[in-house]
Amino acid sequence: MSNSPHKIGVIGLGAIGHVTLASMNQHEDYEVVCAWDPDGAACARVSEAHPDVQITASADEVIGHPDTTAVYIASPPTTHVAYARSTAEAGKCIFCEKPLGIDIAESEALVELAAQRNLPAAINFNHTNARGSTHLENEIRSGAAGNVTGVDIFIHLEKWPRDFQAHATWLAGREQGGFTREMISHWVYLTRRLLGDGKIVTRNAAFPGDPTKSETRLVAELEFGGVPTVINAACGGAGPVGTQYTLWADKKSFMLQSGGRISETDGSEWKLLFEGDDEDGEDDITRNIGALAKAFRREPVTVATLEDGLAVQRIVEALITE
Repeated sequence: MSNSPHKIGVIGLGAIGHVTLASMNQHEDYEVVCAWDPDGAACARVSEAHPDVQITASADEVIGHPDTTAVYIASPPTTHVAYARSTAEAGKCIFCEKPLGIDIAESEALVELAAQRNLPAAINFNHTNARGSTHLENEIRSGAAGNVTGVDIFIHLEKWPRDFQAHATWLAGREQGGFTREMISHWVYLTRRLLGDGKIVTRNAAFPGDPTKSETRLVAELEFGGVPTVINAACGGAGPVGTQYTLWADKKSFMLQSGGRISETDGSEWKLLFEGDDEDGEDDITRNIGALAKAFRREPVTVATLEDGLAVQRIVEALITE
């Protein structure tokens, strides 16, 4: 099986698109061939930083480029399914930002098409191959954590979107934005992967008076594999910004926080793991795209599949449907 670099086309050059493009361009398993974004300034930034990447005139030209073998889709969510369908029809591998889509029926049809074409495809969830998440999974699978008794997901934001995302105005909109789709979906993916399929028990999403704006608060109870899971997420109010994901088990419990930090306790004080090494959250991106490269070569590795993305989408959209 060839280990030559995957030749990538990129659609969408916002914050995450540019970061992932840069990571791919530094990785031995990838060569970013071309890219496109409707924002000329975003394209100019990529051209300056990566002069060997061709800026095309459209997304269609990225997908149809004769040299690309895979397409990374980092555009706004309402465009994901259409671009992924075109990529599948072109017979190329798919790497798509979360959420998979907004419309459930459209996403179901995409999953079916990709399966029919037998194409390698993945969704970019942060916790797919992250160090902390992988350690947590290993502790559960080995029995070292013991019986899992519950999960708490707490998120606080002073404002939405956050400053580094402010250029992406769609993130503030109810149609395809909001922190539930953008942030909570990562944690829904992780919890489902660790514990099994999920269902909503109760949920209460609060919205501002402007009907075009996304949620400001979400409180929900779910069950994943029968394990009670509570989400408490809010935007507004002074206080530390970040995420705290706590998995409670009867031998050891774990806390994952923003930036990839993981702590554990056996009943005493929380102990930060991997303290003092040189790695940080950015290396989780390298881990993820490294595994993706193997998946594109059909090697057996962990990736978040389109089916995973659809399962997460079903839960996320139900959480914020009025």
